[in-house]
Amino acid sequence: MKGPVFYCQLDYAHVKFPAPESGYGDLSNNGCGPLSVSMLVENMLGIPFPPEESAAFFLACGARAAVGTNLYIASRAAADRFGLDVRDTEDPEEARAFLEAGRGMVIANTYGDRPEDGYIGVFSDSGHYILLTGMRDGRVSVLDPMYRPGRFDKPGRAGKVTMDGNLAWADFSVVASDCVRRPFFLFEKKAAR
Repeated sequence: MKGPVFYCQLDYAHVKFPAPESGYGDLSNNGCGPLSVSMLVENMLGIPFPPEESAAFFLACGARAAVGTNLYIASRAAADRFGLDVRDTEDPEEARAFLEAGRGMVIANTYGDRPEDGYIGVFSDSGHYILLTGMRDGRVSVLDPMYRPGRFDKPGRAGKVTMDGNLAWADFSVVASDCVRRPFFLFEKKAAR
């Protein structure tokens, strides 16, 4: 069985993704948003949308903020381009119900480490976008654009994620804890309603 389309941003240092203020940046250090959208489009719709094209799209639609990437802008632009519906929420239970119902896919914005409460981020130590592709038995399948073998072996992360090729599986509570006070972007096909 063929696995999902997966892109690792670390493979794209050659693709410039400049921040407006500095003019610097590339997909390897700032590409989690564009790569999450690439994986969403290719896995959900079967339409080629490689990282290079996604980066150019993010720049053209104005989603590359001074620091980081603005998925509020990019999600709506991508939904318009690909004929999808999208809405955002900070309620992890809404995202969980959406995935459990098989309505579509979700891009989640992880918070990372929270020194104030001793929390160690599982999917990142700082802000990061990941793609939630589905749910099975209370576990969520995740395509993490920073995944490389050993990523989830760090103390505090170990044992919270299991891998099936490039697809990570975790209890949904792990994702919810990682995304405290951060948005989930829920994408579905317009015909799905």
